[in-house]
Amino acid sequence: MKKIVSILLTMILLVVIVTGCAAPAQPTVDTPAADTSDSAAVVDEKPAVDTSEEYVFVTALMNLEYFQQHRQAVEDAAADMGVVGYMAGSNEYDANEMIKVFETLIQKGVAGIITPAHFPDVYKDLFEKAWQAGIPVATVTLGIPDSRQLCFFGTDYVTYGYTMAATLSEAIGGSGKVLVSQNLTGGGQPAWDIVEGINKFAAENPGFNVLEPLQDDSDSAVAARVIGAALQANPDTAGIIGCQSASGVGAVTALREAGMLGQVKVVSIDKDLPTLEAVKAGDIHATVCGKQYTEVYYATKFLYDYNHGNLKLLKNTDYHGLGISPLPSYVDTGAMVVTADNVDAFLP
Repeated sequence: MKKIVSILLTMILLVVIVTGCAAPAQPTVDTPAADTSDSAAVVDEKPAVDTSEEYVFVTALMNLEYFQQHRQAVEDAAADMGVVGYMAGSNEYDANEMIKVFETLIQKGVAGIITPAHFPDVYKDLFEKAWQAGIPVATVTLGIPDSRQLCFFGTDYVTYGYTMAATLSEAIGGSGKVLVSQNLTGGGQPAWDIVEGINKFAAENPGFNVLEPLQDDSDSAVAARVIGAALQANPDTAGIIGCQSASGVGAVTALREAGMLGQVKVVSIDKDLPTLEAVKAGDIHATVCGKQYTEVYYATKFLYDYNHGNLKLLKNTDYHGLGISPLPSYVDTGAMVVTADNVDAFLP
């Protein structure tokens, strides 16, 4: 028994000696070990941009404020995918200038083109040239159904006009004379479609008395003049629909000059700064605007998915080689109604 106790005491003594000689533990909170895993590197570093893959938003009148949201959209979408996106075009509304722009981009071999089809007869041939060069094209706002466009993003403008009329009808209590100012001679098919939508609402609501559309040439000064004359002929006018952004601004001017500002409700279109400021001031009751940023943003991503075979509709994702498209033919991005209640969210 004494022998066993002696052995146990000896073992305890050895443990004490070893523990006392060991280096003291060091804190690790302030100096964590570096994570050398692949996942850590991905989190810390932005993906490299493939500068050889370019997606381009192409338009006439590219210097207009209206198209700056399109430029931002293609840049944002491209940045999300690690490729290059930019805007190209002409500051003029000139088909020949746009032909030069398209042919330059086709020769350069860009990855995709997004464009409003301002000149359908000319663009149809350009879309074919792009297709033959392996470049997919998506259209926004204005499309060409019987062309090589892979997808169209935009708004049903008949519904657009219907929404404008319904918004004004609510503001004027459902009945009264309504002036409509539009550029029917130069606004293309959307201008006629908007008026069709307004007339469709009027046909369903007999008290909503729409007068013959006024021609304003998309010019606020012209709009002010023709609306002013119409107000003199129809002093009992209850509301005005401005079918171009300039139409709404012109309507405000005409009403101010006639001393009727605040008496006649105005519904306009688009979200340019003068229009939004007029909504903020209460001079325009509401403006109905599209989602142009959304159109271009998703058009860019759709073309990227098309090029990379990301849509597994078929086992063979060489859709260009097969001559088919897995993309939706038409995406209706809808419209938004901007009033004094939400206008601050749209102002810069």
